[in-house]
Amino acid sequence: MDTTPRKYIIGGNWKCNGTLQSSNDLIKDVLNKAEFDESRVEVVVAPVSIHIASVKALLNSNIKVACQNISSTGKGAFTGEINCDQVKDFDLEWVIIGHSERRSLYGETDAIVATKTAQAQAAGLNAMICIGE
Repeated sequence: MDTTPRKYIIGGNWKCNGTLQSSNDLIKDVLNKAEFDESRVEVVVAPVSIHIASVKALLNSNIKVACQNISSTGKGAFTGEINCDQVKDFDLEWVIIGHSERRSLYGETDAIVATKTAQAQAAGLNAMICIGE
């Protein structure tokens, strides 16, 4: 029997909110000041896609950055989508899949969420799967 203590994940999804300035302020004033036991807790934040590079550059290395969504289609002519290879290329470890608003507003079904999850796993990404509010 494994007696290793469970490692908790604390995540913050910024949805479609924030500017570079508000992100910088949050990182400087809150996130980089956070103290936690890395052996017990993993902290992951998910800024809007266009802010990932600057957030990642400013954050302490003990806080991970996630991509808020991935494409179910993979590579190709899918304007505005982000595929798993691109997430990996950016040296991210986490993606969030199945947001309630993506299900309700964009018609993402359980089958689409399952496809995205399989793609994330095949790429070696950690996936946070949203299952409701």
